[in-house]
Amino acid sequence: MGKRRKSRDIESARRVLGEFEAAKETRRTSGWWASNSGPNSDLRQAWYWLVKRHQDLADNDAYASRAIGVIVNNWIGDGIMSTPQGATRRYNLAWKRWADTPESDFYGIHDWYGNQAVGARTTAVRGAVLVRKRVNPELFERYGIAPLQVQMLEPDWLDFNKDNGTSILFGQQFDSAGRLQGYWIRDNHPGESVLATGIRAQSSFVPKAEISLHFDSRRAGQRMGLPFGTAAILTLRDMGDIRAAQQMKDKIAACFFGVVTDMDGEQDPSKTGIAFDTIEPGAVEHLPPGRNFQAFSPPSSGDFVSTHREYAHAVAAAYEITYESMTGDLSNVNYSSFRGGWLEFSRRIAYLRGKVSVPGMLAPVCRWHDEVARMVGLLEGPIDWTHTPPRREMIDPTKEIPALVGAVRAGIMSLSEVQRAFGYVPEEVIAELGADMERAKQAGLTLSVDAGLVSDAGVTQARPFGSTFTSSAPDPAGDPESGAEPPASQAP
Repeated sequence: MGKRRKSRDIESARRVLGEFEAAKETRRTSGWWASNSGPNSDLRQAWYWLVKRHQDLADNDAYASRAIGVIVNNWIGDGIMSTPQGATRRYNLAWKRWADTPESDFYGIHDWYGNQAVGARTTAVRGAVLVRKRVNPELFERYGIAPLQVQMLEPDWLDFNKDNGTSILFGQQFDSAGRLQGYWIRDNHPGESVLATGIRAQSSFVPKAEISLHFDSRRAGQRMGLPFGTAAILTLRDMGDIRAAQQMKDKIAACFFGVVTDMDGEQDPSKTGIAFDTIEPGAVEHLPPGRNFQAFSPPSSGDFVSTHREYAHAVAAAYEITYESMTGDLSNVNYSSFRGGWLEFSRRIAYLRGKVSVPGMLAPVCRWHDEVARMVGLLEGPIDWTHTPPRREMIDPTKEIPALVGAVRAGIMSLSEVQRAFGYVPEEVIAELGADMERAKQAGLTLSVDAGLVSDAGVTQARPFGSTFTSSAPDPAGDPESGAEPPASQAP
């Protein structure tokens, strides 16, 4: 009975596999080894080499460096602005001063927005970045700002030697239920030269409340991020080899040279050369009697431009950016195709901001700022924060601005949403507009930007000053039977 059931199970499995060609053992799938491990097991073994090789590409390969720059410039740009909601003016000013000064940086190099770019670049190149809370009381005593400093650490500071595969992964310690408890942080970066003296790096445990690990989690339960260009590492390497070979071929082709051979042996001995292994532009070599030289013609490398463009498309796809932004090649696009690619790239950037940076970097720093601000009396109770992305550059303002105005008028978008999309804080914009219009009114000016006074065509609205537009619906105040008096002034 058991054998028959086992036979039926095997036959059933074969029928299921037969329905999916990719699951069959055929010539096309021969040699295809695919792992089905967990989100951390294989990564723990490969992470070191992936990061090391991708860092080398980011430092030395033009396309990798450009791809990282495109991602960071669009991801962070001038910085993602965090704004406390409902806070006092004193706290708002203290936050602004803290974010704009290098004193907020543990290393004293960047302001908060510069540190955002450092964190994003480190995440893109090395897979993750550690954001660590540091408290420095001197900041409040000397500058009147929250005594908080932010320290950006590469993920190499995590002590991977502590890993046991269960409760500690990538230097991160978990409880029996799998909840994060804290991080084992090295005293020094393991790649610094001080470790070459034989000093063993020590590590200490830091609670999770003082550190945030910023990375893009692609799998459930993943505890360390991958470099953004992981899928393109080998392609970038091959592209570099092809470019180097093509450059050498071009150099050889540019070295026009001649060879003089003395067939009768009467040549001046002082001009007799030797067999040469290198050539240079304009060289004239004299061969001794009886020696002959035959030039070597390197084989054709095919259509280098088309091949290179195809590889560049693959690299851009791996980084999830557009080919045009990575290469600067706009020869094969029009407005519609460029805009379509740019919109897809914008969705990726929006994901990185909202799902990676806000929970992994911005929200923790704002929370730490609130905590230390309460310690020194700058803040009394909890507040909420909004995060405004940097200004988005328009592809065609003459088309996009009227479309946004129409969307707001139709109720599809809010005015605040449009203002945030351009990197502005709505509350600040409205306050500035109100102040500007009030000053203009006091000066007796009618500004064309005041929609309440001037139409889009630039014509002053035909109605008495101070009157308002009324709806076409019947108004009880204007009904003779109601006994109410009509308004003194009414717009047509």
